[in-house]
Amino acid sequence: MKICLTGDLAPRLRDQVRELCDERGCEAEVVVLDAEGHFEGDATGIEVVFFSMSVTKSPAAMARLMPLFEEPALRWMQGPGAGIDHPIWAGLLERGVSLTNASGIHSEPIAQYIFTYVLHWERNVAEHQRQEAARHWEIIRSGDLGEKTLGIVGYGGIGQATARVGRAFGMQVLATRRTPCEDPMLDRFVPLDALSELLERSHYVVLCMPYNDETHGMIGARELAAMRQDGVLINVARGGVVDEPALIDVLSTGRIRGATLDVVVEEPLPSSSPLWTLGNCVITPHDAGYSPLGDERLAALFLDNLGRWLGGEEMRNLIATTGIEPAP
Repeated sequence: MKICLTGDLAPRLRDQVRELCDERGCEAEVVVLDAEGHFEGDATGIEVVFFSMSVTKSPAAMARLMPLFEEPALRWMQGPGAGIDHPIWAGLLERGVSLTNASGIHSEPIAQYIFTYVLHWERNVAEHQRQEAARHWEIIRSGDLGEKTLGIVGYGGIGQATARVGRAFGMQVLATRRTPCEDPMLDRFVPLDALSELLERSHYVVLCMPYNDETHGMIGARELAAMRQDGVLINVARGGVVDEPALIDVLSTGRIRGATLDVVVEEPLPSSSPLWTLGNCVITPHDAGYSPLGDERLAALFLDNLGRWLGGEEMRNLIATTGIEPAP
């Protein structure tokens, strides 16, 4: 079996992969793709690819990695992110290549990101910064999360980590998803067909659902109209889960208090987008999940899955379908 490792941890991971394969009685050839885009070893006939997050920092390495998506011998790829809506993943699945995503490894940094901006809004951080820039001293009456409600749309790993932090701040926590669940972190699970109730009650609405045909445009004009006027929308899912023109309208008219968007429909966000100029909208460049610990968590997942692969067991985060129709 020939395995390709990428990213900053590849040299260290190589020894761990070889040791694991030896333990399982499997003869493995390990190839490393370095940051300069050079293969250490013969890249022909690669069957398994560890696609790290750090490799995306190197255009040269990415240019050499992408042809491996078409490698006839490829049998399994470990992806670097939770989202698999990009057409490259659909191409693998159509060929019968096993694909595992990185769901779960980004939960903690994204929960930290979410509460960075919950506190940004609750404690009026932007107004304090404006006063400081103007050398103006005036007391600002901020809110208190202990009397606020957090609504989570999409209750997977990110939602669960977010709920835990919300409870630590004394918030009431509501959540919804397609399948019912019981979780002591939740004050109430709201069925998906009662989404409007969650939106009406929540001071902070966090979107962290997967992006697929069912969730495309899920938060439209009707859902935004159901939100509290002092409500804040935080989107760490995908831009496509929100009707962007409708969101621009409610932000422009002050129908909701504000939004923090780590994801938008078109990325990078065009300079002509009104979202850039709205004073009640915070834009970040789809980096909520980045962490210096990210590749270590991904490597641990890959090693666990490699052991499962060699043992004929079902792998974690195995993807059957992207759920998104390929672009025409």
